[in-house]
Amino acid sequence: MGVPELLQMIAALGVIILLANYLLKKLNQFQNSSSHVIKVLERVPLSKNSSLCIVQVGSEYLLMSMTENQNEVLKTFNEKEKEAIQLKLAKKGQNKQGLIEDSFLSTVLSHAGELIKNKTQNQSSFNKERNR
Repeated sequence: MGVPELLQMIAALGVIILLANYLLKKLNQFQNSSSHVIKVLERVPLSKNSSLCIVQVGSEYLLMSMTENQNEVLKTFNEKEKEAIQLKLAKKGQNKQGLIEDSFLSTVLSHAGELIKNKTQNQSSFNKERNR
């Protein structure tokens, strides 16, 4: 095998890689452009097995607690809060900063974290008393 054949193989491999990259991008755009009813707008891990999510279901925005064993709606956002979230998402798209940096959302998420801790403590206390 000579140098011309080797260069031809390298060029063919390059064309194949570029074509595969282009097709994967087009396929990704096709999948993302389809209308999804449920979208996870933001996910913040609280621990190894749990996280808080802001989820859009149709026109509603929900704050959800997600664990391995349970998913729970903690809060349904009102119109004013939905507008604030939409503004933060627009800013996030422009400057790639996360939602958590905003004081409103970090306040909401910190309160939600406290709700989860209290609920977990109450549930474990209830289970202990039930097992006695």
